Amino acid sequence: ALVRVAYDETPAIVDLSDAKAGDGIPIDAMTKEWGDAQVVFAAAPVRICAAYNTPREYQAPMEPHGLIAHWQDDRLTVWEPSQWLDGMARTYAEWFGVPFENVRLVSPYIGGGFGSKAFAYGYGAVAAMAAKMLGRPVKLAVTRPQTFTAYGGRAATRQTVALGADAEGKIQSIVHRGVNETSVDGMWVEPLGSVTSIMYATPNFSSRQNVVRVNTVVPGALRAPGENPSAFGIESAIDELAYEVGIDPLEIRLRNYAEQDQEAKKQWSTRQLREAFAAGAEAFGWSKRSPEPRSMRDGNQLIGWGVAAGTYPVRRAYGEAMVRILADGSVEVESSSIDMGQGTYTILAQTAAEVVGVPAENVVVKLGDSRYARTGVT
Repeated sequence: ALVRVAYDETPAIVDLSDAKAGDGIPIDAMTKEWGDAQVVFAAAPVRICAAYNTPREYQAPMEPHGLIAHWQDDRLTVWEPSQWLDGMARTYAEWFGVPFENVRLVSPYIGGGFGSKAFAYGYGAVAAMAAKMLGRPVKLAVTRPQTFTAYGGRAATRQTVALGADAEGKIQSIVHRGVNETSVDGMWVEPLGSVTSIMYATPNFSSRQNVVRVNTVVPGALRAPGENPSAFGIESAIDELAYEVGIDPLEIRLRNYAEQDQEAKKQWSTRQLREAFAAGAEAFGWSKRSPEPRSMRDGNQLIGWGVAAGTYPVRRAYGEAMVRILADGSVEVESSSIDMGQGTYTILAQTAAEVVGVPAENVVVKLGDSRYARTGVT
């Protein structure tokens, strides 16, 4: 609050809709293609093409971002809520040119993250630098307004989905083009084709993506990066296709069910979407749905019933735990993983109890300290 800032004003690019933004930078790694999607789309008996936009979205955890940094000679200790202790500790080590083992990051509990606490950010560097200069611990807390400028949030996106199909709604071609914003001096790719390429079967597919630099904070991870806006685009498009050909939106999804990963040409290890559709339809009473707009009521209220699917990949990372069996028969489990509500403390206690053969209440689980055994991002 004591800092006064002066700066030179230059032309700004506000958002993706700004004419000065241009077409952006192609991200070759996001290109997926097979068949001849554009030619087949142009010749398809049924064609729909629509644009789907999502705005910038921000996570605002109940527990604000903040930290305490403390140096002892060339060793740094940081008390900071973290979804990835090892990754953040490594970043601090790289920033200050010290070995990884010289940085200790402590985060036994975390009050919500949703992706926003998986990385070390600029304010952390400021706090650690101040602590080094002062020779004493420094506490920094991000204010509520700074929640929207101190770190990422999901990037705004713009995508066009074109579906070519036959008269029975069988998809023949998908042409997908996506754009997400990133900052002028940073890079963030929101993978908009991640769900588009695997959700529905098609012999012809083309997905390409650009990023556009705008004057904003570098975007970041927010609760399933890419998969959320990607699913929004393809699910909205297949609904429009269902309406165009006059087929029930659940039925059209089943007709175009992807039996394998089309790009890798491999069967799914697990994919129970058919079963999920069936269970949901039965529980919801989908057979009672009337497709005509404004035709369903609950008393004086108009009711609309819809269906959509989403997916998230199984991400696996190397991880370790240290298990100690103590003289009194109790068990300790240590890991640098964290628990932000998914039950890590409980699950590790149950697992150790089952393997060692003791009651779960005899197991003490210690998490959230980078001195413990190595693990990946939570």
